[in-house]
Amino acid sequence: KNYLKTGLKKMIGTLREVTARRKDGTTFPCRLGLSETKESGMFCGFIHDLTDEKAAEAEILAKKRLAEKIIDAAFDSLFVINERGIIEMVNATSTTVFGWTTEEFIGQNISMIMPSDHAENHNSYLERYMKTRFKKMIGKEREVEARRKDGSTFPCMLGISEVENGGSTQYVGFIRDVTIQKSLLLAQAEREASDSLLYNILPEHIANRLKEDPSHIADLYSNTTILFADIVGFTDRTSMMSPHDVVVMLNDVFSRFDYLVDIYELNKVKTIGDCYMVTSIPSDELEHDGCARVCRFALDMFKAVRAFNNTGPRHGQINFRIGIATGQVVAGVVGTKRFLFDMWGDAVNVAARMEQSGLAGQIQVSKEVVEKAGSEFTFELRGTLNIKGKGPMEVFILKSAQEPAARHSEIDRRKSSSSRALRACSMIDNFRD
Repeated sequence: KNYLKTGLKKMIGTLREVTARRKDGTTFPCRLGLSETKESGMFCGFIHDLTDEKAAEAEILAKKRLAEKIIDAAFDSLFVINERGIIEMVNATSTTVFGWTTEEFIGQNISMIMPSDHAENHNSYLERYMKTRFKKMIGKEREVEARRKDGSTFPCMLGISEVENGGSTQYVGFIRDVTIQKSLLLAQAEREASDSLLYNILPEHIANRLKEDPSHIADLYSNTTILFADIVGFTDRTSMMSPHDVVVMLNDVFSRFDYLVDIYELNKVKTIGDCYMVTSIPSDELEHDGCARVCRFALDMFKAVRAFNNTGPRHGQINFRIGIATGQVVAGVVGTKRFLFDMWGDAVNVAARMEQSGLAGQIQVSKEVVEKAGSEFTFELRGTLNIKGKGPMEVFILKSAQEPAARHSEIDRRKSSSSRALRACSMIDNFRD
């Protein structure tokens, strides 16, 4: 009636969605289009049932909302930017992590979450990529610094993917805050460094006990072999040397001994001036060939000294006296600062006396060492000496050793492994220099 009176077309010639009713009373969504046939004075209506289309749209919308919920539930921040670096989408985690709201993010350049030194380069990187298509970061993950709204920065892992969307390109960035992981890694590195230092100072089984129970450790061991080595004429020699040269000489020689300690799996107790003290590992749980290993170590010590002398040391060649004894000892960790796993007992005193009363370039041992070392060693009776604190004692000189093939193979394997480690350390030192 309004149209016939006014001629104003409100619906005629247009399409709109309406609800239609069937005979059975049910309704359905449809698209209605009206046309006028002037000659006949009639109006034509075209109705298209939208039930299936609406169901499909509802399914798509439900999936979209589910995807948005999944994205918002992600633990990582998500940013979607266009080719100009403008943020088009973020998830809920992004607002929590960075401090900006979704509305503050949308329409802004992604450089807003970057520290100033990186933000300046971001747009030029995008432009360069659009020209060359060379992927420097896209498709990869790397650690970068990110910036929050309050200006604070934090380490994060950034991964960028490229997505084609209806002829345009979008870039999706996934950002994971790794502050906690970095702290844990740092704590782990510090703990490993602390453990390494502890294992370098103490035998492994003693270090493990100390970590579990920091109270005093003191044990009695009935079968421990002790070695003392001392430079012949050290006082007279060093009186003509500078402090620097003395330290350099001792470090060179003792480092060669330390290398052998690792090979023979012994326990370096300490150095006092030019005195070097080594023992078998004092533990009833370990193998019982400690005396033989100390003897083999002593023979190799003189090989190390000869190697040092062959380098043409500035202040002349050196020589050592070595003494070995075996028996019962008390061993324990002393002090709370700069831990020292030290030993006391008659066997320790005898080993020291074996060295002090020994001959230059010789390994002097007690009778107990001869009995426990094994048949592969050759000893020579030196005679009976009056040992301070013990009286007359038979003493022997360790001359040589004939080792089984299996033992040679194992020692060679350890030497090879240690040599590779030393070469690696040398390469690292050169790189640092």
